[in-house]
Amino acid sequence: MTTISTHSRTRRAVAAAAALAVGLLGAAGLAGSASAAPIGGVGNIDAAQDGHGSLVITKYEKSATNGATAGDGTPTTVSGTTIDGVTFSLTPVVTDPAGTRLDLLTDAGWQAAGAIEAAWSASAPTTFIAGYTTGTATTQTTAGGGIATFANLPFGLYLVQETTPLAEGITDPAQPFLVTIPFPTATLAGNTNEWLYTVNVYPKNAVTDLTKQVITTDAAFYTEASYVSWTVAAAVPQLPAGQDLTQFRLEDTIDTADLAFVPVATATPTGVSGYAVRAYAAGSSTPLAGLTSSMYSIDESAAATGTVQLVFNATGLAYLQANAQGGSVQFDVPTEVVTPGIKTLVNDVTSYINSSTLDADAEQPFGELLIFKYATTSGATPTQTPLSGAKFRLYSDTSGDGVADAGELVTIDGETEWEVTNVDGELTIQGIKPGDYLLVESAAPAGYRTPSGASLGSVDNPYDVTVVEGAADSATAVNYQAVENYQVAPWELPFTGGNGVVTFSLVGAGLMALALGFAFVAFRRRKQAEQH
Repeated sequence: MTTISTHSRTRRAVAAAAALAVGLLGAAGLAGSASAAPIGGVGNIDAAQDGHGSLVITKYEKSATNGATAGDGTPTTVSGTTIDGVTFSLTPVVTDPAGTRLDLLTDAGWQAAGAIEAAWSASAPTTFIAGYTTGTATTQTTAGGGIATFANLPFGLYLVQETTPLAEGITDPAQPFLVTIPFPTATLAGNTNEWLYTVNVYPKNAVTDLTKQVITTDAAFYTEASYVSWTVAAAVPQLPAGQDLTQFRLEDTIDTADLAFVPVATATPTGVSGYAVRAYAAGSSTPLAGLTSSMYSIDESAAATGTVQLVFNATGLAYLQANAQGGSVQFDVPTEVVTPGIKTLVNDVTSYINSSTLDADAEQPFGELLIFKYATTSGATPTQTPLSGAKFRLYSDTSGDGVADAGELVTIDGETEWEVTNVDGELTIQGIKPGDYLLVESAAPAGYRTPSGASLGSVDNPYDVTVVEGAADSATAVNYQAVENYQVAPWELPFTGGNGVVTFSLVGAGLMALALGFAFVAFRRRKQAEQH
């Protein structure tokens, strides 16, 4: 143990070092007092520690309720969510390439630490005053509740940095900071030497999140089957002090073989969501009224190759930082199906928020409906005879009344009516969003009548059909509906033999006798006239 010659000088040096270390922890966004009271001589460091201590890092998400005050190195209750998977490097500040650490058992060592801190900047964390540099770094990754422990550390001054690449969702690394082991503190019950040998720090990260989903609440989600609008939701990070929102960009990506972006200047059909941008304050479900289109741009220059971007400019970034930290930005993107089918369509999105890059996707599955059109042939063994020529329409029944209303007519790729044209009597309608529908036969084959009645596919009493994702299967009745037609009933015609012939003959004979009678009367009158 080193003997200090001037006690008052020692007290001043140690007090300065204490203020240094606590101030550095405060720069890292920790919680506690801003300075430490003067303490005893350096010789009060516990010899039982054998020149070693430890650093415990507990990593938290930055929120509106934490990271507002500096720390003091003691275990502290911090509100918020911890983050696992964050890697930190711990590097000793040394005096030579051999790795000689500052001797914090001497007054000179603490004076050197004070001089290093006074000239040090978090923006150039590995740059130190002449005569000092960094030694060999060690790393630890937070786990089990955001904790990383550096144990059995030789006494000295250390640089703590969060490494890159960043853990998922973190927008920027926490500010680097310097810390001493041991760490001076004010009077602490149970620690008469007034030194901390296990130092606790609580750095904070700004974090973001990204989700994407299909807008299924559109009024025309089912009726305009070929249109699919998507909502992207990206969290605006809660920024630690000293950090700014420098980038906020959302990039939506589609497979152009399956989907096409609706042009920004083109209106979507009534009831289908078009492009829209909304921002929300933390904890609010009401869009911020102050966000205007001048604060961002929708870049569709690469839409033909499958990309549309939402980019906030400097004014928009400042607005989000001032009003939406801890909230979110939502971006609605309308697309149209290129070719109806039964495959599942996928839409991807990537967010670029400060240094964070996140990916998310959403899916919209489609199914098909197989209709079998037939008539039953009577006889000893009735058979089902396929029919062609029938036409069908599909209704979404969003009103839930079981009636095929005009406003619920489904449109797929511009078509609202489909005809059975093959000799097998089968019709397949593809590109249907999974759900419950009403099937109506709108026109019967020639010589047949459309169904009617409570169990048949009339307009008032349609067939109830359910479409699920994927192909139709007639064997299991999945995505399948059989529809029977009946021939037009014949009316009675005159008999072609029997009484009908007799009646016709009698009537004909009577008419001939009547004609002969008239002729005979006319002949008698003419003869009488000649005799006179």
